[in-house]
Amino acid sequence: MSSMPISERKLMIPALCAASEMPNGFIPTSDLIVRLEDIVHPTGEDNKILAGRHDTKFSQKVRNLVSHRSGSNTMFSLGLAVYIKDAKGIQITDTGRQFIKNVI
Repeated sequence: MSSMPISERKLMIPALCAASEMPNGFIPTSDLIVRLEDIVHPTGEDNKILAGRHDTKFSQKVRNLVSHRSGSNTMFSLGLAVYIKDAKGIQITDTGRQFIKNVI
């Protein structure tokens, strides 16, 4: 990917793909961050450490992707994934699996 910062919206399809590769389609948020770093290879601004923290802007974007689930047009509001609160991660739905088959 380019050195332009990546948006949360552009992380949706890679996140769904990462979940689809996991047993039962579930991936904890902490594993999702690592997996998306491997897929996206964040650079520039996305690699900067947040002030007073030990994590990057990119990892914050992944956490926001998960935490902003009540917004419109999110993978959650579209029925592509569900958040599993007790396990702190996302699970792709059958609709989400069909969606990624159609776009990839």
